[in-house]
Amino acid sequence: MNKLLKINDTTIYDIDTTILTTSSFNYTNDAIYYINNNCVVITKNRTATNFDIPEDLYALFSLEELKNKKDLTEFDELKLKILSCLNSNNEVFVFMNVLTYLDNDFKERLIRYLKLGNRRIINYTTDIEETLLLDYIVVIHENKVIIEGKKELVLKEEKILKKLGFNLPFAVELSNGLKYYGLVTKTYFNNKELVNDLWK
Repeated sequence: MNKLLKINDTTIYDIDTTILTTSSFNYTNDAIYYINNNCVVITKNRTATNFDIPEDLYALFSLEELKNKKDLTEFDELKLKILSCLNSNNEVFVFMNVLTYLDNDFKERLIRYLKLGNRRIINYTTDIEETLLLDYIVVIHENKVIIEGKKELVLKEEKILKKLGFNLPFAVELSNGLKYYGLVTKTYFNNKELVNDLWK
């Protein structure tokens, strides 16, 4: 795999990655400098309201009602800001504590759209639930990498995560409990898949 970025001495490879930090104040801009120049960093900060968004993107994300809306909420603006960034040639999208403010439907469409376009996603967050969205996890505490690896392996490190103040994501914790009682045979890393299998 190609190197994508570096956090302190840890190399992050060319894979969709969640950077899980114990505090939003621990976000470091250092890592972003290691990403190739063809990237965009998206923050929650409000910016200009002139959005250059093609009609097909409005339709794809079911946001036609926002086209001519006069009083945009902060979250409306955030969605439009993201759509306007999609209308670019950037290869890497860095979300700085942004996805947590978006509804699940928009989040799922966004990630699917980026993956279909072979664009790389880096998601900085303090929300353990968002670790289920991408393939790789880097856990940072006080700007030090504590653990990193594929999602399924990192989320097995329950003791380390709890020591850092994180519970396991709901689907993982619930399926582990159900597995203990013999009601399921595996750990689930997707809420929908867990619900679907339980209702079979």
